[in-house]
Amino acid sequence: MDTDDTTLLRDAMDQATDGLPPLPDLAPLAVREGRRRRARARMAVATTAFGVVTAGALGLTLLAGTTGPGVSMPPAGGGRTSYPPVVVEETPGVTPPDNPEGLSEPERERRAQHQQKMAALLDELLPPKITGISPVKDRTPEYRITAGGETFRMVASVRPDSDAGLRRCENKPKDAPGCEEDTQLRTGPISEWRTHRVTVQYWYRKSVVELSVYAGKTEVPVTARHLFDVAEDPRFLELVKDADAHPMEAKGGPVGPADFFPGGLPGAASGKGQRAR
Repeated sequence: MDTDDTTLLRDAMDQATDGLPPLPDLAPLAVREGRRRRARARMAVATTAFGVVTAGALGLTLLAGTTGPGVSMPPAGGGRTSYPPVVVEETPGVTPPDNPEGLSEPERERRAQHQQKMAALLDELLPPKITGISPVKDRTPEYRITAGGETFRMVASVRPDSDAGLRRCENKPKDAPGCEEDTQLRTGPISEWRTHRVTVQYWYRKSVVELSVYAGKTEVPVTARHLFDVAEDPRFLELVKDADAHPMEAKGGPVGPADFFPGGLPGAASGKGQRAR
């Protein structure tokens, strides 16, 4: 029950605060700060975990902080605002050619920007155990991710489907939108063999979309559910939409064909799609 003193105090407080603007909503600020701290933590781990290592089953030599043969890693310190590309030696000691496809500088820059956007999205959405993400120079769909001090090959690919794959467009039900009009990601084959590869595939219009992570010295550090989380983000669909309209990969099937996982995965319904804006 209020006393006279309590009532007078409340009235005085109301008068003192009358006309002041409402308090801001602090939740979005807290979320943004949390993401910044997560990015800084990942950067710190990524830049201290790498010396000179060999990526086991990948057969790749990774050299920290170099621009010559091997892989140049991001410099240490500060928050991560970009994802410097790495150069991968298929044969240790043999530097791959620069610009092997002979692309124009504007086209090369466009593909590099696509990789930057994809790397930033992966950095945000993959589980915290992934402590480093680097695009592979001159290989638009390829990335190298780090977990537990080990390096793993990752593919984030959007390529025009093969002629054989496009037969799906001819076999669509009459009441379904044609491939050209369909603006949703359609779930395709799924594979989760942690000792070999985890893959989820989709179809978007006339393109095949793939997210895959390959095992290295240890098993794949992500699950299919983690890759579904990436694909379900609207920003991923926007990247797919742009890559479908302006292809950056050669026509063909998926980079790493997956074996269909019967019945799908828990929480990942087949056919679930997102609409592009």
